[in-house]
Amino acid sequence: MEKGTSARGAARPPRAERRDSIRNRERIIDTARALFTSEGLDAPMDKIATTAGVAPGTLYRHFPSRLQLWEAVLEPPLRAQLELVDRAVANPDRWAGVTEFIMETCALEAERGGYLNLMTTRFDGAPRLVTLRGQIQRRIEELFDRAREEGAVRPDFTVEDLIFITLSNSRVAEVTRTVAPGAWRRNAELFLDSIRPERAHPLTQPPLKPSQVASSMMRPALGRSRSSAAARDASG
Repeated sequence: MEKGTSARGAARPPRAERRDSIRNRERIIDTARALFTSEGLDAPMDKIATTAGVAPGTLYRHFPSRLQLWEAVLEPPLRAQLELVDRAVANPDRWAGVTEFIMETCALEAERGGYLNLMTTRFDGAPRLVTLRGQIQRRIEELFDRAREEGAVRPDFTVEDLIFITLSNSRVAEVTRTVAPGAWRRNAELFLDSIRPERAHPLTQPPLKPSQVASSMMRPALGRSRSSAAARDASG
């Protein structure tokens, strides 16, 4: 008799995941999200397990590698970012779409403690994250191409400028969180004023090329320039 069939030859239904296993997985994801916020995306896997109250073996049964844990934790915020830029592109008022996109993006960064910075992290080996980020990048380019064409933003503004502005705003949110949690909004609003076409003045430096942004800002692939223990985390 073949494995997985009954005496009558009918296939057995797949075994449902146990409730305690589901709870463990949820605790691991919640803990990883919190530690990614406080310590960055390279937070130690063993610390995630300990903080979640599970054995390391339990963590690795659910997530054999750090990349699989990244996918579970980071795919939802990436999808939220894609939905956000899709709404902005669909807005017939180009300036309103740009404003909504920038303010809500900055709000997400401020709320999540800046751990995301997902547009500057390499996801080698995590194809779902790579695909999602590619979709986001293309839609952002479309949003600002249309805004420039219709005169909604200054003509020399580039997506590369946007990357540095959002990263700097993340830092503002981080250092002011305990003393003035809304300070990042002033920073973002000042930036929005600076990209209006009527505010444009000649700039002394050209925008960075995409390759320059990648070289200067892209976080290293997981496991590179890390200790052997961190590299072991990455490979499972």
